[in-house]
Amino acid sequence: MSTEFSKSELTTIQNNLNNRWRKETKEVHLADIEIVKEGEDKPTLFPAAVWEDPNSTFIIIKLDDFKYKSFFYYLTDKRFDTGQDEYTDLHECTDKLLKAQADFVLTKNTKGLNVHIHRETGI
Repeated sequence: MSTEFSKSELTTIQNNLNNRWRKETKEVHLADIEIVKEGEDKPTLFPAAVWEDPNSTFIIIKLDDFKYKSFFYYLTDKRFDTGQDEYTDLHECTDKLLKAQADFVLTKNTKGLNVHIHRETGI
């Protein structure tokens, strides 16, 4: 099994969650997730940080020291990721995961409306 999440890593995740959900507390749970890595035949257990929102379950898997993979499930059956296979920066991994889910929810909830998402560059 890969290295477990450190207290510092869990704090990094929790700080991102606290910035996203300022009026409520999201609790990070630790789990082990079995995945088959590319080029391998057998599944391997990896530590994961998991938290939930009413319609989404977020997962960050620690593949190795400073190697993370993230995705979220919407309504338990639709899996989404950020489009990047792995991250070496946990803050970036968590931030991009939260933004991907927020963008998905925004576009899903505004279907049929003329909505434009303004993204500033260089920030």
